[in-house]
Amino acid sequence: MKIAALAGLATLALACSQVGLAAPVDAASPLPLTLAGTGPYYTLGVDMTARQASGRLDLSDLRVRNAAGDAMAFAWAEVPTPAPDPQRVPAHIYKVPLPPADAASSIEGRPRQAWIVDTRDARLDLMQLELGLERGTQGAYTLRIEASDDLQHWRTVAEDAQVVQLQALPQVGAAGALATQAGREQLKSDPIDLDAVPARYLRLTTAPRSAIPPLVTATITRAPHRPAPPPLEWSATIAATSCNANSCEYALPRNVPIDAVQVAPADVDTIGQVMVSGRIDATRTPPARHSLLRGSLHALRLKADRSAQRAGPTWDDVAEANVYWLTQPAGAPDLHSPPLRLAGESWSALRLETFGPIRQLGHTAPTIRIGARPRQLVFVARGAGPYVLARATGAEKTSPMPLAALMPARAPDAPLPEATATVAAPVAASAPSSPVADAVKPAAPTSSNSPWLWAALLAGLALMGAMAWSLLRKPGAAPRADGA
Repeated sequence: MKIAALAGLATLALACSQVGLAAPVDAASPLPLTLAGTGPYYTLGVDMTARQASGRLDLSDLRVRNAAGDAMAFAWAEVPTPAPDPQRVPAHIYKVPLPPADAASSIEGRPRQAWIVDTRDARLDLMQLELGLERGTQGAYTLRIEASDDLQHWRTVAEDAQVVQLQALPQVGAAGALATQAGREQLKSDPIDLDAVPARYLRLTTAPRSAIPPLVTATITRAPHRPAPPPLEWSATIAATSCNANSCEYALPRNVPIDAVQVAPADVDTIGQVMVSGRIDATRTPPARHSLLRGSLHALRLKADRSAQRAGPTWDDVAEANVYWLTQPAGAPDLHSPPLRLAGESWSALRLETFGPIRQLGHTAPTIRIGARPRQLVFVARGAGPYVLARATGAEKTSPMPLAALMPARAPDAPLPEATATVAAPVAASAPSSPVADAVKPAAPTSSNSPWLWAALLAGLALMGAMAWSLLRKPGAAPRADGA
């Protein structure tokens, strides 16, 4: 009983010693801003680094503050518009004489060829180009793609678009018979992304060191015109966090809607078919979409087997594609698989799953890079700097304004302010606190209360020590005289 009492007192002492001494809840550190140009309006690009300061996917809790902690009036620059419904239509393709400048650049006498693709409507944005080759063709080809509205003035869309069509080698079965895997009889390149360029005509020209592809068909995916999105911001190389026999997982930064992913195999002369899945947070429901894994029986079987065997986080299948890194003869540039376009969802992790061992992509795990569209924020600089990008407090009532209300003298199609603000290095934890940082931190105990808190704590410990001493000195019960 004495031991139990002492244990209880020790537990109570430990609990009391922790009262008032717990570390404050961590808050996102404000990000200092560097201003360039003449205000009062400044344009701030909220990139992947700046997104980490927010606690929400839509970044609605971000604010710009001055040195006094005042929130600046601001507006998001983009105007959300519904995505237009794309149309997939056949296009006419014609062989044409090679432009003189391109004909003169032929190397080692290798012939070259050019084609004109007539999209038949210059008012629509061109999203993708699919090229069909003659049946039985095997090879990898490189094309330059240019766009024009009048067949006279051309602008480059892609310098090294790749067209690949390969046949899988037969495999020897258990009984020695030749067999092929379902869904892998033919390896074809994905449609070529045209980045929503508006054009009536496309000109395709073989690269100097490429063979001539036997093109027979062209199909265009197009959509009604809308303002061009900002270029993708690409992350640094992301290594796998874990792998098993046929998949690898990659942790992703928070609050980043992913529009593209680039997969890089570890070894040269490598081809593999991969399924890309995104891990969905437990508080979110999977986005409603049709399966992107059409046309591959093997992929559908793999998806069904995985759903039946694995439990745990929810994974959203978002793409299936061929990834490769291939050398070319005669010193031509290596072929790398193009980025995979994704739907702009925010996942906490991505998983690459191969139709077979993951080592088919190299002796080490492949790496990835993610691409995202940066958002732009316009604010009015008021008061003294320095200015920071910080997370809003719970009681704050400020909210973004419409851009037209923030800049009443600006025309709807006018460019954004030339004066810019950029995110500098995050504030170090050991640096002196700024008024803004103090404004968003939880209130700490004041110095006037600290002596009384320690005095009460020491008095409680002394009382418990006296109780323990009293229990230890209490004599046991005397034995009975008759020894019973």
